[in-house]
Amino acid sequence: MRIVFHVPELSRSIPCLNNVRNYLNQATEAQEESVQVIFNADAVKGLVRGEESAERWRILCDQHACIQLSVCNNSLKGYSLTPEQLIVNIRVIPAAVVTLAELQHQGWIYIRP
Repeated sequence: MRIVFHVPELSRSIPCLNNVRNYLNQATEAQEESVQVIFNADAVKGLVRGEESAERWRILCDQHACIQLSVCNNSLKGYSLTPEQLIVNIRVIPAAVVTLAELQHQGWIYIRP
């Protein structure tokens, strides 16, 4: 099963992290890169190094190799952020809305906590 979690609001970052953790704790078989988490709008601010939510995401990703975090480049630009300010291993995507549509078209299950 391939699941994409969508985080478009900073206030939803930790609830989403909890959802991802709960899913992985119950999933019988989480395959490599079977969970994607896409951040856009003001949620991108939660991945800046030093932010509490960023550290929690980093720890969860270190524990589960199947998680891929992605951040919308349009949103980064909108908040005057650069990829270098984010925690490591974040994939920068041109537009979250396009990636979300493509993944759903490919059969990924969409969840917005």
